[in-house]
Amino acid sequence: MTADRRTGGEILADQLLIHGVDTVFAVPGESYLPVLDAFFDRRDALRLITCRHEAGAANMAEAAGKLTGRPGVCLVTRGPGACHASVGVHTAHQDSTPMLLLVGQVARNTRGREAFQEIDVRDMFQAPMAKWAVEIEDTGRLPELLHAAFRTATSGRPGPVVVGLPEDMLQETAQVGDAGSWTPARAYPAPADVERAHRLLAEAERPLLIAGGGNWTPAGREALATLAEVADAPVAVSFRRQDLVDNEHPHYAGDLSTSVDPRLVERVRSATLLMVLGARLGEMTTGGYATIRPGRQSVPLVHVHADPFELGRVFIPDLAVAADPGAFAAALAGRDFPSGPARQAWREAAHDDYLRASTPEPYAADLDMGQVMLHLRATMPSDTVITVDAGNFSGWAQRFWRFRHPRSQLGPTSGAMGYSVPAGVAASIVAPEREVVSFVGDGGFQMSGQELATAAQHGARPLVLVINNSMYGTIRMHQERSYPGRTIGTDLKNPDFAVLAKVYGAHGERVTRTEQFPDALARARSSGTAAVIELVVDPEQITTRTTLAELHGTGAGNSQPNSGQAGT
Repeated sequence: MTADRRTGGEILADQLLIHGVDTVFAVPGESYLPVLDAFFDRRDALRLITCRHEAGAANMAEAAGKLTGRPGVCLVTRGPGACHASVGVHTAHQDSTPMLLLVGQVARNTRGREAFQEIDVRDMFQAPMAKWAVEIEDTGRLPELLHAAFRTATSGRPGPVVVGLPEDMLQETAQVGDAGSWTPARAYPAPADVERAHRLLAEAERPLLIAGGGNWTPAGREALATLAEVADAPVAVSFRRQDLVDNEHPHYAGDLSTSVDPRLVERVRSATLLMVLGARLGEMTTGGYATIRPGRQSVPLVHVHADPFELGRVFIPDLAVAADPGAFAAALAGRDFPSGPARQAWREAAHDDYLRASTPEPYAADLDMGQVMLHLRATMPSDTVITVDAGNFSGWAQRFWRFRHPRSQLGPTSGAMGYSVPAGVAASIVAPEREVVSFVGDGGFQMSGQELATAAQHGARPLVLVINNSMYGTIRMHQERSYPGRTIGTDLKNPDFAVLAKVYGAHGERVTRTEQFPDALARARSSGTAAVIELVVDPEQITTRTTLAELHGTGAGNSQPNSGQAGT
């Protein structure tokens, strides 16, 4: 511990280093100049990524938290900066992602006067917007409260913590020791709960495991796969958690998402036991609370979640276990389970259904996104990081990319547009050894495409695939279903995305035919910079399963709830 007298900015920077932070995403502001000054002296160890918008910075921090399992850190100024960054906080909350948002604040002696850009951080970000919102008023308490912030963000159900930093507090000096590095607090299952869960799983004729949530460690993921094997049970995953299980594992049954296979929906309904590990069973995963209905289930339900508040809040389980899902899986994975032809056939059929659903059929259009996905699957490394935005276009990545490695899927379960490009930039910065492919619609790209400038400045090299159908496709789909012939507000007049990419210093391509994609992909990957490939798709193919013609007055097609903000 050091006991030298330091400014608040210096103390804060030193705490970040102690807690293992090496990258901070930021838009600079005058309210935290002492922090920026402290970063200057620590720039060899603490990398400051200058972003173009606070929403982009917050989304980058959230994506870094998903990718590493450690809190991503975002630094913004008060008022407008905090408001812009709030979208990333909301995503981190709904996605159970550890994150710290540090907000420069007005001086303490002007607080409450509606000073320039003043906003009350504690009121704005109080739960459930964030797990904890605190303002540090005493320079000497920086080590204590920052340690508490890191622990809170990572313990139980992970999530965002927001810390207000008055500018005069950052300027003051204090002689205080540093705190030790944080460790998360995890809950472990009681032996009696493990015993009962073992009995239910062993006796079930057609069990189905459903995994999800945001606090899976590498060991927890391994335990999940082992549990599926020893119990000979299929395992499905919740919305945008496909990287929890190797999708080619013989026990993998698919994902409960916006592009869900109807056969998986039926499998959930015909199971004789649902064992849910870590997932909240939110609206997207349950198909609008229709696949699994709120209240008590006719099928036995074992629900394991790190936050006891989630247990019984919507669904009434037969066994509720407040525990780390990985620890619970590990406890069960060491038990013996009976095996037999019926359970084996149930599990094999589940995986066979997934393999069929994730193999695209040809589509009669100039540009066939299914064939694009097959080429990506055959060409890109299996540990490629896939980022997705909100919108119908994301169905092609979710349905047809087979996730093979942990922490390779970055997507907002919150359904926020503008996420994919910043997430791709962050992934390329945090994990430069891995390739990154960012799927985004034409609408979502124009919300955060300026972060390509951040990529150029900091050497990030994501490959951005802009799926362009000249509309906000998700909303158009719902219009066509509910108000056929009365579409309004969903058409888009777009720029030339390939030219726009070049303006930002990225490689740019425009693809209108399927056969053009392989060469365009090869050129983009060899460019040495961030790259954008605009994929001009047929607006008629509104989802991976449905066309606009099929929606006109029929009520046919995907019955999932809105898959995000608007998307493409």
